[in-house]
Amino acid sequence: MTREILRDFAKIVNSDRYQYTESDVYLKNNMENSIGTFDFFFRKTEDDGFAVVSGVAEVLEFIEIINSTNYQEKKRYYKDLIDDKNLLEYLCNLKFTGDIYGLKDGEICYPNEPVLTIKAPLIEGKILETPILNMMNYQMAIASKTSRVTRAAGDIPVSAFGTRRAHGFDSALYGNKASIIAGCYNHSNLITELKFGIPSIGTMSHSYVQSFGVGIEAEYNSFSSFITGRKEKNASLILLVDTYSVKSGVKNAIKAFKNNGIDDNYKGLYGIRIDSGDLAYLSKYAKNEFIKANLNKATITLTNGLNEELILSLKEQQAKVDFFGVGDTIAVSKSNPCFGGVYKISEINNSPLIKLSEDSIKISNPSFKKVIRFYMNNEACGDLIVLMNGDSDLEIIEKQEKYVFRSEGERFKKTIFQKDSYTYKVLTNHFIKNGQKIYDVDYFNNIEKQRDYYFYSLKTLSEEHKRLKFQHKYKVNISNDLYDLKYSLIEKINDEIEGE
Repeated sequence: MTREILRDFAKIVNSDRYQYTESDVYLKNNMENSIGTFDFFFRKTEDDGFAVVSGVAEVLEFIEIINSTNYQEKKRYYKDLIDDKNLLEYLCNLKFTGDIYGLKDGEICYPNEPVLTIKAPLIEGKILETPILNMMNYQMAIASKTSRVTRAAGDIPVSAFGTRRAHGFDSALYGNKASIIAGCYNHSNLITELKFGIPSIGTMSHSYVQSFGVGIEAEYNSFSSFITGRKEKNASLILLVDTYSVKSGVKNAIKAFKNNGIDDNYKGLYGIRIDSGDLAYLSKYAKNEFIKANLNKATITLTNGLNEELILSLKEQQAKVDFFGVGDTIAVSKSNPCFGGVYKISEINNSPLIKLSEDSIKISNPSFKKVIRFYMNNEACGDLIVLMNGDSDLEIIEKQEKYVFRSEGERFKKTIFQKDSYTYKVLTNHFIKNGQKIYDVDYFNNIEKQRDYYFYSLKTLSEEHKRLKFQHKYKVNISNDLYDLKYSLIEKINDEIEGE
């Protein structure tokens, strides 16, 4: 078995034991051909706003890995994990034969909307649970946090500099990918460049400056050597100026640029990075020094524990900044590291299922569903979760007739969309049909397209829905048919409980 296959197929057994215990029971009870419908969704976000979808490409790639890995390769993994011979044989022969629906990477989404729906024979859907949660929860945490950071930065580009703080190899790789989708301008990670084709960037470290010795003259020599070693390629020349003193570092940077013929005619990017101190004050000082030296195109990159609050503060202080470099805030979604997506069954053999709870937020939406977004004057104004098949609300919407958008929890609250006053888009896509891919491969192979789509979706939201604090609540409701189905199931269960 090649190392690549070992690494890829390991994802299928990166799972919780109970899914295989349950699969054993399904097999013993001849339930393996029952068709289950499973939804991946989330119940809340860090700020009670929206999330950004990332990770779908890896789920679709994962299905290809399952279907392309042969019997013997699967058996090498499963033989020491699965005791029952019948289950072992079933798993070694297993191919995914079902359907996958969902929102595409880069989409903006809200709580309780099915981000992914898997409709497949029961064991096929069941053993996907933990791998999907593992892939989607991490990437959506990073993408959603990145969205907050890049929205705070506005027109100032953000670079993802968090590889060294990420929680392992895969986290660094896919965290950088998720950060690019949600608006980062670039990143610093080589393997991300190798796998996804997004060029990596870098400045320099304090240890590089220190390796030339101690003191101001040594700092100058480190800068000059850096420039002479890279300028012929028009490479990026960003000098880290706070190893000893930002003010002396800026002066050394200007001296090194001028002595090596770097000015505003240089075709590459040149400038400095400040990683400590009063960033607003020091950035203004540096900008003034560059202007006096006639280095008007010299850029200023600010780093040092930045998050969305600090970025907003720097902008309010009118810091002179061309780029923000953000590390652990993005790499581990520092303030909200657990995204909290769940994977719940909503149908068995086309019969709707529901999960009740003492906590109303944990009551699931039954049946096979999709998501529709409403627009008025090209502005997104509400999402509706509808039944995939035979929803009477959908018939009204497709004809753009008058539609009353009702709150699930407070039915007296409503928004009326008059005839022909709105447009709509079905956000749910059909990605895999009968185990075969039918999705746009080019889109999922191109992170820049996914980032462009995210920016497009973001532009359709009002400023009130995009603000980082106290945002206006975006309307997400369920169709009347889904409402009736859901509450009829709740009533049925309650009647049975009361009848005991």
